[in-house]
Amino acid sequence: MSKTNPLFEHILTHYRGLFATLFLLPVSASYSAYTTIRNLIVFNFMSAPVKHEQRVQKLIRQIEEWKKNGATEKLCTARSGWKTMSELVPKYKLTHHKIDVGMFNILEISEQRGTVKVEPLATMGQISRNLIAKGWTLTVLPELDDLTV
Repeated sequence: MSKTNPLFEHILTHYRGLFATLFLLPVSASYSAYTTIRNLIVFNFMSAPVKHEQRVQKLIRQIEEWKKNGATEKLCTARSGWKTMSELVPKYKLTHHKIDVGMFNILEISEQRGTVKVEPLATMGQISRNLIAKGWTLTVLPELDDLTV
């Protein structure tokens, strides 16, 4: 059983609203602003499609290395557990071989075909904001912006 700091546990148990307001909300807002600005820059300067093939090749190299080493562990993404939408702690990440996917961009919005081409970790919020700016929306729009494709 792990030991926790009694003071820290007391604060989180009895003052969690204050902790969330003074610490988690500012951190969350800062992270959200960072990702929004980053996504706008990447999409507007069209660097995502240019670098997409490099990211795919990096992914392929990781899988080839895993196979070369015997492919004994199951695979999972290296995405941090704190980014998950689940309340469960992803314990499988301790025993699985982690692959850094690192692909979270919108690659193309084709008005002619009515399609959106995205990488696997693009978020629904990112996609919907870019579509709404063009006067479009998805047929089914999840309410959680942080859900990934």
